[in-house]
Amino acid sequence: MRSYLVVLVLTILFGAFFVGIVQEHRGYILIVFDQISIGMNIWMAILAFCTMFFILITVILIFFDLSSGFGFRKRWEDHLQNKSLKSTMIGLQSYVLGSWSDAARQLSSQKKSTLPPEILMLYVAKAEANDGNSDRAREIIEKLKRRFPKLKSEADLMLAGILCDESKYSEAEELLWEAHQRDYSNWLIIEALVHISNENQNWNRICAILPTLKAIKSVPSGRKILVEEIAYQAKIQTFMGASDEEGRVRRKKLQELWKSIPRTYRKSSNVIITFTKALVLVDSGFDAKVLLEKELLNRWCPLLVSQFGKIEEPTTLEHLATAELWLKKYPNDSELLLALGRISKRLNFFAKATDYLEQLLSKNRSTAVLAELAEVKANLGETTCAIQLYQSMLDATT
Repeated sequence: MRSYLVVLVLTILFGAFFVGIVQEHRGYILIVFDQISIGMNIWMAILAFCTMFFILITVILIFFDLSSGFGFRKRWEDHLQNKSLKSTMIGLQSYVLGSWSDAARQLSSQKKSTLPPEILMLYVAKAEANDGNSDRAREIIEKLKRRFPKLKSEADLMLAGILCDESKYSEAEELLWEAHQRDYSNWLIIEALVHISNENQNWNRICAILPTLKAIKSVPSGRKILVEEIAYQAKIQTFMGASDEEGRVRRKKLQELWKSIPRTYRKSSNVIITFTKALVLVDSGFDAKVLLEKELLNRWCPLLVSQFGKIEEPTTLEHLATAELWLKKYPNDSELLLALGRISKRLNFFAKATDYLEQLLSKNRSTAVLAELAEVKANLGETTCAIQLYQSMLDATT
């Protein structure tokens, strides 16, 4: 309507201007076309031309308004878009709040979503999976793969997550391995594959991924270190599973493998624990305890203390004395009290073991503490108490 108003005002202004010109000036024009001739005042000719020009503009404006329904179509499209936006917001809010059925219903009911369709399908698939509709989620993911081939890796990652939720770790691992072969440098696939392979204890597969891990640079260092820690643990596990050589040779090769691991990862608690377990398997428990003592001298770590207490051979008075020195600095450390109880028990200091374990039991009734104290009580001849502790341990596990 504003366009019509502008045309009308311009027409009136031009008419007034033209009337003034015609009154003051004279002129004549003759137009001849074949047998037809038209003669008129020059200003009338100009008026006729401008009139036709304004009529043409008006017709064009009317045509555009007719094609758009005089704005009603746009208002209807805006209404549908607002309705879709509202539905999307409700669906995403439900997704964030964990109301999976509402999220799936709201997001899947949209014909014209404000979100890109591929993103919307990912949200719907995840909501369906979390709501327990795994088959429906798989259908959506397969449809996503067909419609958007470039998102196949993301779809495989989501499907692998669904398989893991169903405890189908082997199937998830094979799916991600195929995705890794297709998209070799995709960090998200590598990260998920390493974690799932670790769950399946497939050390060889993790080792096969390690060279790719080292080559990737564009990943936050914290996440990369965590994944590479798992990879180096897998490397140690693979060595132990594959090596069937004589003990002395195995110990030498294990030490060489340890030295080949970058220093950063040799300081990792999880990698150290895996290595000390390997040392115990090759009858190098003494070296394992030396390594743990050295590391604990530099930094305190309850995980390493726990491993120190679990290594049975050798167990000496020096080990007990070292742990009791630690207790002066960390008197309330649960893992240290448990380690002291285990060390004392192996040295047949059952009264001392009882003191440490009962002190720990007053604040931590874990099954590990109950089992250790029950064994100590049995060695002391307190059978009834030992049976009660074993019963408590069984009750805690059921």
